[in-house]
Amino acid sequence: MGRLRAVLSWGFVRGPAAAYAFLDTGSALASFASVAAIVLIAALGAGVGALVGVVTRSSVGAAAGVGALIGGGVLVAWLLLCLVVVVVLWVRGVSPVETATGEKPAGRHAAPSSGWRGRGEPPVPVSLVLFFVLITLPFGSLWMHARQLSRPWDGPTATTSGTVVTVHEPDWWEEGSGSVDIRYSVAGTNYEFETGRDPGEHFLAVGEVVPVEYVVAGPAAGRCVWTVESARSDATFWFWLSAGCAGLGLLSLIGFLAGRWRSSGRRGG
Repeated sequence: MGRLRAVLSWGFVRGPAAAYAFLDTGSALASFASVAAIVLIAALGAGVGALVGVVTRSSVGAAAGVGALIGGGVLVAWLLLCLVVVVVLWVRGVSPVETATGEKPAGRHAAPSSGWRGRGEPPVPVSLVLFFVLITLPFGSLWMHARQLSRPWDGPTATTSGTVVTVHEPDWWEEGSGSVDIRYSVAGTNYEFETGRDPGEHFLAVGEVVPVEYVVAGPAAGRCVWTVESARSDATFWFWLSAGCAGLGLLSLIGFLAGRWRSSGRRGG
């Protein structure tokens, strides 16, 4: 019974804590070991799957692929378990090294000195709050940019067909696929505008016909309909992503302030 308890402890508590403590060192050996573990587990799953394919007289290649996927799923599940264990240890103020080795810290502040939360310290570090703030800003700017592109124009609009007449390849320091000039005609007058080369699921080339939306009162103001539709979809995605990050940042801030308040209350008492 004691051996079974030890095995379960290493598989579900001490093992995840030891894995985190090892990877947290940031050494080249830790990086190599993590990659080797992924390859080994996938290879082991593929081998077991191939063996099952031979026994059942089915496709060995397909069975090996299924086995590799199952091995990868088991690894992902164990990594999620590691995440849960690390979160619980952080809340309790117990370092992964202490959990893995079973050795008690030398003093009350041994865990904080190693960069880990100590007992009685705020459960949410201020760095987590700053992290969510920093990732909310770029996601929010992307949402505002997509919202600006998809915003309806003032006044009535109409749709016509335009043709790609020029392709501008990006310079070596620029990202993306470049831009194009689209020419369209309204009441016998030709107009042109420049837009991105890959609006949504399309990749524009010279001579391609695209739908163009223009303002009836000012036909010179035109834009690609595909660009507007893609920006509308992107705006929804970036909005929920930035809102989720902002919500997590708010919860982190509340947790940080509550932890500081409780810590100050203990010291004051």
